[in-house]
Amino acid sequence: MRKRLMIALGATVALVAAATAVAAVFTASGISTTTATLTTASAQGIKSRTCTGGDGKSFTVTDARFTGTADFNNPAADFDGPLTMYVRSTVENGSHLGVVQGSFKVRDDDTRLSGTVVGTLDASGKFSGFLTGTARGNHASVVGTLSGTFAPSTGFASPGALLGAAPTSAAFAVVAGPVCKKIRGQNFEAHGTISALNPGPPATITVTGKGPSTATCTLDASSPSTSGFAVGDKVEMKCENVSNTWTLRKLEKRH
Repeated sequence: MRKRLMIALGATVALVAAATAVAAVFTASGISTTTATLTTASAQGIKSRTCTGGDGKSFTVTDARFTGTADFNNPAADFDGPLTMYVRSTVENGSHLGVVQGSFKVRDDDTRLSGTVVGTLDASGKFSGFLTGTARGNHASVVGTLSGTFAPSTGFASPGALLGAAPTSAAFAVVAGPVCKKIRGQNFEAHGTISALNPGPPATITVTGKGPSTATCTLDASSPSTSGFAVGDKVEMKCENVSNTWTLRKLEKRH
């Protein structure tokens, strides 16, 4: 089956905009702004795996359960309490860009708030995302931007993530394609334009397709020659996974 390559930065497409730094609480009596700090103090059940995306890039996917506290400034009495988060982070090991997706709940004797969190990670671990939640009992909803620093092994450790505050720096949006996807026969095809020819050693070729998406393959003794090809040529490229290295196996010009 022919596979089109994408920029693979997560398990799903995630476009997160953080143009407005605000959080709002909807209740039966109206709506008001709010801010809060979500802090994780411990982590349990951390499971990480490394895999290869459809374009040959390496990713680390981490699932974890974090516990901590939620501290709201309004209405503190209703929403403050012990915090539990179940989070999956998917990070591309070269650029360190990634996507964070998960759920949360804040529960004690008086609080029943739960919802979802989604956001992006930049290379320094800065998180930019969004939180939505609903509270049982008072029929309230919480919606707002969430920002802070996130690590797959510690979550939003102290000083925590801020609800309703703008991030100082973060990747506001990423394009995410499929990762950890088995490639039949350990082969993939790329269709696009040659964007780089590196004579090496080792020699490599990079093809850029729609999206844009890029794929780089290494040449070995069994690879076809790149003689007669130049940057800007439209090509069809096929590569094979040889000892965890994507290796050129076919290169043809397209018109």
